[in-house]
Amino acid sequence: MNGFPLLLLIFIGTFGSPNDSYQPLFVIERSTNANVIHYDAKLGKDGALDAKEPVVAYWIMLSGDGGREDLTALERSRAYGFTMKRDNSGESWWMTLVSQKRRAIHIYPEAGKVRAVTSIGGHQAYLRKIYVKTRGSGILRTADYFELFGNDLITGEDCRERVAPEN
Repeated sequence: MNGFPLLLLIFIGTFGSPNDSYQPLFVIERSTNANVIHYDAKLGKDGALDAKEPVVAYWIMLSGDGGREDLTALERSRAYGFTMKRDNSGESWWMTLVSQKRRAIHIYPEAGKVRAVTSIGGHQAYLRKIYVKTRGSGILRTADYFELFGNDLITGEDCRERVAPEN
């Protein structure tokens, strides 16, 4: 028997239904190593943001084999997790990272793309990347600062802002 049915089940179990599609929103890079956390919009077969899970987050293990891994429960609750709240329009969402609760990220469709927009350096900007500078070792790491990178909504110019961690 060929292994295709098993591979299909593994693919569906790992990445969702075959009717789902994903669109990159932004990444978090860290000073610790080359591994990167990706945040993607999850779209249903109708192209709209998935009502139950509009955004997914996962590791790309660049310091290893380049594979994909889920965030652990500890990572979701203390560092890289997020909450989502649907807005009144029903078409967009407000995302809040557990590490930056005072800086909401607006997730919404625009011209065939899903956008992640937040304030960066006094500009409303499309968020591309967050860099986290940490110190310490192992599981006992402390964030020194976060640096946000994006592009201004109006001018397209690069925006950058360094922010202190929230206590």
